[in-house]
Amino acid sequence: MTVLLEQAGKLIMEKTGIMPEVRIPLAESYGRILARDLAAATDFPPFHRSPLDGYAVKFADVCKADSDRPVSLRVVDYVTAGNLSQVAVRPGTAVRIMTGAKIPAGADAVIRLEDTLTEGKTVKILTASGADQNICRQGEEFRQGETILTKGAVLRDGAMGILAMFGQAEVTVYQRPRVAILATGSEVIDVNDLLETGKIHDSNSYMLAAKVREAGGEPVLLGQVPDVLPEIVERLRRPDGIDLYLTTGGASVGDLDLMGQLFERLDIQPLFTRLAIKPGMPVLAGCWGESLLVALSGNPAAAGVSFEVLVRPLLRKLAGAACHERGRARVVLSQPLTKTGPVRRFVWASCAPGPDGRLAARPLLVQRNGMLAGLILANALLDIPAGSPLLPAGTEITARLF
Repeated sequence: MTVLLEQAGKLIMEKTGIMPEVRIPLAESYGRILARDLAAATDFPPFHRSPLDGYAVKFADVCKADSDRPVSLRVVDYVTAGNLSQVAVRPGTAVRIMTGAKIPAGADAVIRLEDTLTEGKTVKILTASGADQNICRQGEEFRQGETILTKGAVLRDGAMGILAMFGQAEVTVYQRPRVAILATGSEVIDVNDLLETGKIHDSNSYMLAAKVREAGGEPVLLGQVPDVLPEIVERLRRPDGIDLYLTTGGASVGDLDLMGQLFERLDIQPLFTRLAIKPGMPVLAGCWGESLLVALSGNPAAAGVSFEVLVRPLLRKLAGAACHERGRARVVLSQPLTKTGPVRRFVWASCAPGPDGRLAARPLLVQRNGMLAGLILANALLDIPAGSPLLPAGTEITARLF
């Protein structure tokens, strides 16, 4: 049963919910996905404060000051960040103020230190240009009760800083979905095993584990099993609490491609068995109890493409992310794509700004199904429509950006 990519995505998305919520320390929340909207507990800044070192003054006193006719003011106090001035600013006076300090009562402007000359208890104001703008006003960033972060947001450094700014020592996020990854194939061995003729080390498990982590999941590596159906079943049944199962290998139609038999053994009704894309056409997916099982090709480049275009959006939804898809952009080919075909194709590429400012895409052409070389430099996946002719350099196409 071959289906279009968008149809396959819809079929598996319909079978997917969102993970439960969990409360965790803010310090452990990097990369997690916010489960509830968060509102500002207070105004921020919580008071009028100075953005620079200088003097807090009344603007009416100094608005006409210039270097030829400086205005002299009496300095009545000195205030640093974290402390409060005990003296109000009155006409003819100034308070020396440091960056971050609360603006003293009576002041409505701050003169930059470099625009002054200090003589004992007197300060001469050489210019007041922009001084009435040199105040960070209470609530100019956030007002109390205003939504500062929405659920589904990924917590990065800026978001964590904002949460800390409002005293959020803990945060409610979605649990990470646990993703079991099993590599099948009698030729596949563990990375710790000595490589023998006819064998290959398991690269798929580690590549997919990295992709699962990046997408917001928690990979559970089940290791490698030979092309023996009972052993595959036994290994898949080992872990508890799995939200998504991924297998690699055995998804095609060869003598030892056992995923079809696996689905029968586990009483899984396939949602589809092939995607109308290359690479990554062999993909089986179905519901196994409360979880989904997705069987990918054993070819690394094909498995990588299938994960990116099908599994990653599914995992992002499961993880609670507001945005499921990679960002997309129109890019310009820096070299031709000469391969044509009736099926939609995805090509790993390296994108960078070109001389005209547009994104230029260099296809990484050494990427037959079993090759991983294209993944090393790739930061984009080119989407080549079905039936496209030869595409010369300069052609504009769509890319999924990493």
